[in-house]
Amino acid sequence: MSASSHSSATNVDAHEGSATPQLAALFLIRFDKKIGYTIAWKRSSVDVSLDGDVEYKSLPSGLHAVKSDLVYFVHEGYAGLSAFVNGRASEAERNANFVAVGILVPLSYGRLGRSWVFAEKLMTIASALADDPNATAPLEQFWETQSKLKASVSSPKPEPSKGHSRARALSSITAVIPSDQSLPPYHPALSIFQYIDVFGPLVFRLQQAALLRKRILFVGPPPVRAACEFVYNLSILSSIPNSVSELLSPGTDDVLRLRSLFSIGVHDIPLLEKLRPSQNSEDDTLPHGWVACTTDEIIATKKPLYDIIVELPHSYDTPSEEKRWPSIKTSDGTPIRASQRDLSRFKFLHRELRKYRHASSTTNGNAESEDEEEPLLSQSKSFDDDDDSSSESYSDAVAEPVTWSHLAYLGFMWWASAGEKAAYTTEERESDREVLGDLSDFESSLPTAIIAYFHRSTSTLVTQLAGLIEAADDESDDGEQEVLSITKDDISRIGLDTWSEADKAFVEQFLWMYFGRRAQVTGASLDCCGVRVPVF
Repeated sequence: MSASSHSSATNVDAHEGSATPQLAALFLIRFDKKIGYTIAWKRSSVDVSLDGDVEYKSLPSGLHAVKSDLVYFVHEGYAGLSAFVNGRASEAERNANFVAVGILVPLSYGRLGRSWVFAEKLMTIASALADDPNATAPLEQFWETQSKLKASVSSPKPEPSKGHSRARALSSITAVIPSDQSLPPYHPALSIFQYIDVFGPLVFRLQQAALLRKRILFVGPPPVRAACEFVYNLSILSSIPNSVSELLSPGTDDVLRLRSLFSIGVHDIPLLEKLRPSQNSEDDTLPHGWVACTTDEIIATKKPLYDIIVELPHSYDTPSEEKRWPSIKTSDGTPIRASQRDLSRFKFLHRELRKYRHASSTTNGNAESEDEEEPLLSQSKSFDDDDDSSSESYSDAVAEPVTWSHLAYLGFMWWASAGEKAAYTTEERESDREVLGDLSDFESSLPTAIIAYFHRSTSTLVTQLAGLIEAADDESDDGEQEVLSITKDDISRIGLDTWSEADKAFVEQFLWMYFGRRAQVTGASLDCCGVRVPVF
């Protein structure tokens, strides 16, 4: 795949180039032992309420247990970011001085309003205020400096809600990061390596849930910065690429990207109630999808509020042999596991990323310090693509078991023609390699390569299904839309596991959601000595 194809598939937030977001509000939150969290200082250039909720959004439950953190959230139509610092204090102040310096910026700058541009500055101010809570001069200076910029920098204006074409709407919410441009510090996409490491093969199941616009809730302990960035990553990775959006049915504009709520708490329960799909309409279910994270476990007990719950492990840096995988379940408690093809795809992705990063480190003369500076995707030995036994260490917790039909098929192919079996496996691997592409095309921005990989995977899915629909309609005698028949080979070409019931269900739901077509995934069979063996 050409470099131009790479670029066209890599969509990130609008205005993530050089635009500096304007501050809608700046505030300081402190902990008072008598009344709890309170807004000690605030400035606002818009009519937005800061009292009542923003304190709790800026300081999620349990944050007092960490020294510092960055918290992303959404507040009354604005993107929010707070820098939290746990400073020392006297015994009378419970030996802690909790300080959070936060901002609100317009969502017209993207999912996070590019608030991360100010992350380092906010953390510096918060650290100073943790030492001296009354020294608010840096806040005043920061606000004045940003206010002066407003005279010369205009805020991006959202597109009108009516009378716009799909292409115009898409151009207002997505933009392309050049493959030779590295991401700036604090950009949430820089955590994408950690995201891949933490979830392993489960990233593909999360991708499917996000593409179906499910309500996805990450639950885990503080610090919350990583979880907030995981929310961003999943939202970006699961966006429908511009290049294939025209293939979808009219009326799907609302589901081209997944809504991001970022950090939420018990105060957001009324919002989640409003986002529940209607029980009176089968069609009124998918546009209400979202992804968020929380430290409030009470939300996890309110199962009608979400579709998928992702329980994050308490530590991401345990040795590979002791690794704890996230738990992904539906709201009714059904475990969600990766398919066998997901395992092989992840091994290949993991191996290529390790190889590319090692080569880049060697070129830059940093090979010896790679593990120290870039621990992600380098410490785990369990994903060596040449070691099939590696799957034993995580298959029970992460992957679907091999089905009896699959085992029977493998046995037959070994007996009938080992060469044919190898050829079939090779075809799938070559297909997966083509989707990944050449990582060297992205030069200094490897996170961009990962985003492009997932977007190409989605593009393959959309293109293949659109082709099947077109072929079926061409063959229809009466011109009516019949139930679309999907075969084993179709599933394989799409990039999914022909033996996975979950993959079959995903294809059927995806077709109905994005194309308005009912489908039935049918299997083939092999006759061996008078016995019919189902292929899947």
